[in-house]
Amino acid sequence: MRIAILGAGNVGGGLGKAFAAVGHDVVFGVRDPESTKTLAALADIPEATAAAPGEAVDGADAIVFAVRPVAINATVAELPALADRIVIDAMNRFDADPSARSTTQDLAQLLPGAKLVKAFNTTGFENYTTAAQRSVPAAMFVAGDDPDAKRLAMALASEIGFRAEDAGGLANTKVLEDMVKVWLVLTQVYGRTVTFAISEG
Repeated sequence: MRIAILGAGNVGGGLGKAFAAVGHDVVFGVRDPESTKTLAALADIPEATAAAPGEAVDGADAIVFAVRPVAINATVAELPALADRIVIDAMNRFDADPSARSTTQDLAQLLPGAKLVKAFNTTGFENYTTAAQRSVPAAMFVAGDDPDAKRLAMALASEIGFRAEDAGGLANTKVLEDMVKVWLVLTQVYGRTVTFAISEG
């Protein structure tokens, strides 16, 4: 498949490397294809390309949002209408306000008609490229209302080595983002970054 990843940072770059390793065509959608961050991501994935967001999503079978939440509006402004397109939200909003919306809820409002699914947000980006090496597969939770989008996201998760878990509908996307706050607690407790994944022994 052709997968457009909007954002080339840790999450976008990690997913791009993992998807390319199992044979998918990866294109990064970024504002500046010559930026240091983008060039670093491309250096890890020689077969990948980079283009402006609107160009990157052209012809893509799946579109992955991996930008900072503050950049969602600006990124969407550069895109064509994505009605009936599969959009995977891999973002997290680390907001202390319990009433804050999930990033998927933002996308649902900004991308009317898109086939939205939440995935790849409940583990550290370091695990994307090493999931297949685990003796016990780590879980990857996937939430969405559209069956096609959910099926595709779960298939991608399985391909790169995770155990895909159906986490229900889009109403659960806030729950999946709140799970990630465990990372922050562990970081405070141990004073270091924690590579986090949920596995079933």
